Amino acid sequence: MLLAFVLLLAGVAFGVLRGGSLDNINRVRFRLPWLVFLGLGLQIGVEVAAARFPEIDRGMAGPIVLAISYGCVGAFVALNFRFPGALIIGLGLALNLSVILANGAMPVSRWAVKLSGSHSPPHLQNSVKHMDMRSHTRLRLLGDIIPVPPIGVVSVGDVVLGAGVFVLMSYLMAPPTSHRSGKKRRLRRRGLGERSIGERSGDNPIEGGPGHHHHRPNAPEPPPCSGHCG
Repeated sequence: MLLAFVLLLAGVAFGVLRGGSLDNINRVRFRLPWLVFLGLGLQIGVEVAAARFPEIDRGMAGPIVLAISYGCVGAFVALNFRFPGALIIGLGLALNLSVILANGAMPVSRWAVKLSGSHSPPHLQNSVKHMDMRSHTRLRLLGDIIPVPPIGVVSVGDVVLGAGVFVLMSYLMAPPTSHRSGKKRRLRRRGLGERSIGERSGDNPIEGGPGHHHHRPNAPEPPPCSGHCG
């Protein structure tokens, strides 16, 4: 989750460098955005509850709530599949959910925890989402095995999900359509400015209008006076 948040901020910064703005995000209309907040809220809530009531971790309530939370986030991604990066986010969620369903929780490598700079492994005894990685752990390569100092340890699914968040945010900050419309607006303003300058200077393209100089480049000049000019 922390890696996704960091890459979200990186996507915003990259969008700004591309000439984007946070106002572009406000104009986006997601379908059922509350599903994301519900899913994240369920994950945080079940972890807090498991710390106070260990029986939640030992029963089926914790994994069920965790599966529902992933289902909420996955439904939001499916409903907003038209946005770039949604496919990558969905793939990351699928990778994490597959290893969680295979083991009942996300397995965490103690070796990766130490390599990430942490002096002690995370508290896994009363955790619903995480568990200690064992020799019999299924889909070990999809667990939390990648050390990322100072964030901690992440999984392959976390990396893929974070990459999707980065792509999505950079696109929302500076979508291609906004570049084209912004360029058209700048050209239109430039054309209006040049027209107003021409009108103020008296340049009128209509023949006979003010500021128009009648000039015949090939007209014959009158002969010079020979002394009898009146």
